[in-house]
Amino acid sequence: MIERARFQSLMTKLCIGLAAIPLCIGAISNSLAQEQLDHADATSAAVGANSDALVKLPALLAEQYPTIRGLVLARRGCVEFEYYRVGLDAQSQSPVHSITKSVLSVLVGIALDKGYLRLDQKLSELLPEVSAPTINPHVRDITIRDLLAMTSGFDSAAPFGAEAGVPPPQMWQWILIRPMQHAPGSHFSYDNDGANLLSVALTRAIRQSSKTFAEQNLFHPLEITNFNWIADGDGYLIGADALSLTARDMVKIGLLYLQSGRWGNKQIVSSDYVADSTSKHSDGGPPVRAAYGYLWWLKQTKTGLDAFFAAGIGGQLIYVVPKLDLVVAIASSSDLLGGSVRFVNNVVLSATSITPSPPTCIARLGGVLSDYR
Repeated sequence: MIERARFQSLMTKLCIGLAAIPLCIGAISNSLAQEQLDHADATSAAVGANSDALVKLPALLAEQYPTIRGLVLARRGCVEFEYYRVGLDAQSQSPVHSITKSVLSVLVGIALDKGYLRLDQKLSELLPEVSAPTINPHVRDITIRDLLAMTSGFDSAAPFGAEAGVPPPQMWQWILIRPMQHAPGSHFSYDNDGANLLSVALTRAIRQSSKTFAEQNLFHPLEITNFNWIADGDGYLIGADALSLTARDMVKIGLLYLQSGRWGNKQIVSSDYVADSTSKHSDGGPPVRAAYGYLWWLKQTKTGLDAFFAAGIGGQLIYVVPKLDLVVAIASSSDLLGGSVRFVNNVVLSATSITPSPPTCIARLGGVLSDYR
């Protein structure tokens, strides 16, 4: 085999003569990118071999992962490690993008527990707008479960407002006008507007402000006060990607699920729903290519441990490994090379696997039962 450096040299010479051929540029870029990934893997192995791995981790992050805004590791309710880019701290908010969907899933679970919703409840029971003649009749049969599992059947690639004639009085109704590609419940398709539609359905079901519902039933019990969740022009929370949280509060969401929905002496969301939402309902697909639950992704660690996670574009991640009692939160300004899940597996888990037990407690997040684990 040709060594990578020699390969790059050969391809560079070839591309000088064939500068118009994009393949050459792509070959060099891919080779360089793989070299960086291999270097990161080798570095992570070295980190894992050191007894003071977490002590050395900040320097590694600053040097090799400059886009990371914040990284927080928590075990057994304690912040074991946290890192923030220069100029940021534990109070710094970050847009979590599609992690918003997973938080929406928690709210839907709470509404189900309180009897506001049913998993098999159809949109026709909640949104009379679906009976309009401009809307595909199959839309009426979409259930809450379908929206949670991303199996609504909408053509998620259709342009916003497809097949629309006169704009509807409420802009969110554009979602309903999209063409149906599959029968509801039959195919996974990652769909941002499906999450927005679920937020509308939730609000209609609880008959109150969903932001107030979130504050009273989720954020306040978890002592999450430093957040921002944008609503659309009609007052519905944007369910796809409009939430901002601190990295510590991202960890709290993961810890709540790690504890089967319990926070202190209070059951915030039922353990049955937590188990259901972190169970495989489909093989999933792009953009993460992992199995899918109810707005949560599922995939084993590289050592074979079960894990579930919430992920957002730009490297945002809440990663939970129950067997390790571990929650990892990442806030980033752009995607990490190789992906945030790979980063956790190759760097974070290598460092935490050799840390002392019980962990050093930088800050206690609260809400942990005395007999937990």
